[in-house]
Amino acid sequence: MSILPSLLWSLPSARAGSIVSVHPLDFGNIVLAPPKDSIEIDASGGASVPRVYENGRSLVTEGHSGKICVRCGGRGEIITLLFPDRVKDSATNSLYIDGFSSRSTPTPVVCEGTETIDLHIGGLLHLKTGQPDQTYEFDCSITVNFDNP
Repeated sequence: MSILPSLLWSLPSARAGSIVSVHPLDFGNIVLAPPKDSIEIDASGGASVPRVYENGRSLVTEGHSGKICVRCGGRGEIITLLFPDRVKDSATNSLYIDGFSSRSTPTPVVCEGTETIDLHIGGLLHLKTGQPDQTYEFDCSITVNFDNP
């Protein structure tokens, strides 16, 4: 299961930073046990892989946190990520991901110069009993703000 983010960004000044690349969040291949479980990717401390959340025993293989690579526009620039509260899968609307803010690189980030910074994206995938065995995709808009005070 993967989430393909679409990005919005605000550019308040001529020397604002930019987005260099985007890599999608991927929860990997999941075999549910018990039939209802949650899978977490906690990327608040950097790149991460999926794990079963709390007391579940589901099998999770592959998968990885997402990443937005940004180039700072100059010293003192402040980069902030804004996430939706929840996104549902595109096909069935029955699965959802939430907890983006608490499981992603903490922002705001203050730039030291024109360096490149990796902002890691995580979340909590909520699964339901009886989900068909298929690929699920999620569309998510993440806002990247570049602010030059």
